[in-house]
Amino acid sequence: MMMADEMAQIPLDLPHKPSFEWEDFVVSHSNEAAFGTLDSWPDWPHHAVALIGPQSSGKSHLSSAWLKRADAVRIDISQELDRVPEGRSILVEDADTVNLNETALFHVFNWTKENGSSLLITAKTPPNRWSVALPDLRSRLATVHIAEIKEPDDHLLMVLLVKLFSDRQLQVDLSVISYVLPRIERSFDAAKALVEQLDRLALAEKRKITRALAKACLDA
Repeated sequence: MMMADEMAQIPLDLPHKPSFEWEDFVVSHSNEAAFGTLDSWPDWPHHAVALIGPQSSGKSHLSSAWLKRADAVRIDISQELDRVPEGRSILVEDADTVNLNETALFHVFNWTKENGSSLLITAKTPPNRWSVALPDLRSRLATVHIAEIKEPDDHLLMVLLVKLFSDRQLQVDLSVISYVLPRIERSFDAAKALVEQLDRLALAEKRKITRALAKACLDA
């Protein structure tokens, strides 16, 4: 049997589970318009909304929270659809990065509109910029309301770093985050990558996450 003091000396690659609850979404200038649109459901300006933004920008968090609130159904739009749940709102994720089944999306768009339900699409780019061959789908995508998440401002980037560390159950002094903030690339992906790198390095070297460790990662 391994004792607690022995276990503490072994770096464990423990799984971490980020929270996707509505109240845990961090709102700032760069995402408040998108948050406001989804928060206003079911009083949307159009039955279909596209939540767009860079990778790791919080689209999955916000769409998952909406999925729960709207009692919606997540659909894989790369596949043929046997049926669409009647009366249920629908979530289609990463529509511009999957092998899009245009006929299926066209069917979902029309079905949700006819049944008075809602369609939320997540993507990196607006639907009217997609390379769509089906003319009827292209015309419908042009009418979709856009809810955009932009790259993070300083406040959101700071809070994002705190949340990413918290999701991994890492206690990091604010002086470390203050050091990182003006030196990191202004993107969600960069913040996520840095936290992952710091976590791995701290585990491997059995060190706390300090400014020196952060500097080593940033300079690498």
